[in-house]
Amino acid sequence: MTINTQYRSFLWLAIICCLLSVITTVGIHSSLFDLGDLSAEERIRLFENSTYMMTRFWIIAHCLFVLISMLGFLFIQYKKSPGFTVLGFVFFAVFSFTEIFRQMFVLFYMNNLRRSYLETDDIAVQQMIQINIDHAGLIGYALFGLFIVAFALGNIFYGISLLNNSRLDRILAYLLLVWGVGNLIAFGNEFWMSETVGQSIELFSIIYQPIMRLLIGLWMLHKLRQLTSDIASAKKIETQ
Repeated sequence: MTINTQYRSFLWLAIICCLLSVITTVGIHSSLFDLGDLSAEERIRLFENSTYMMTRFWIIAHCLFVLISMLGFLFIQYKKSPGFTVLGFVFFAVFSFTEIFRQMFVLFYMNNLRRSYLETDDIAVQQMIQINIDHAGLIGYALFGLFIVAFALGNIFYGISLLNNSRLDRILAYLLLVWGVGNLIAFGNEFWMSETVGQSIELFSIIYQPIMRLLIGLWMLHKLRQLTSDIASAKKIETQ
């Protein structure tokens, strides 16, 4: 029973992380951390902006919450669909670590470039640093593309893993597939640059994503209760 106890304990942790990710998702996609239009001087001094710095750590926490909750999903669904579930988790791991790396890149590389820019009076050095900052922004943009695609594929493969299960599981599967396709459209719009699609994606992100995280958390809770009930029934049979 020790293994079962540890298993249930981790699932509770995964459920809590999933519910916390609802809050972090709302924060990321709302205007809570919107810095507005910044001047060139303000952009260079972003490392001194407490809101900006808190946003970086908020996003890192969000990625960790998602990673832990999706690992819980893997544990629940693994026996029923090992291939698609493991593949889905691999993409969620790529999503999480890509975004965590992107934030660490900002905290330790971009911010140190900004400090160096302010610490020198040499115009030539400042111009060189500014070029590095611009190039670093392009690297971050490329990582953002990987982040979107990995997240989309994670949702799609998790959705596929649920298609042959119960009616409740199939409903969640279709919702996950919609989520994945929506993120692929968001990736495509980085090239299409459609204002209408962009506005739709913003609404999709602020409404659909937190609802989905909540539904996944409730689904995991339902599965945990089923597990607890099955163990209790097995104990009862053993004592008879």
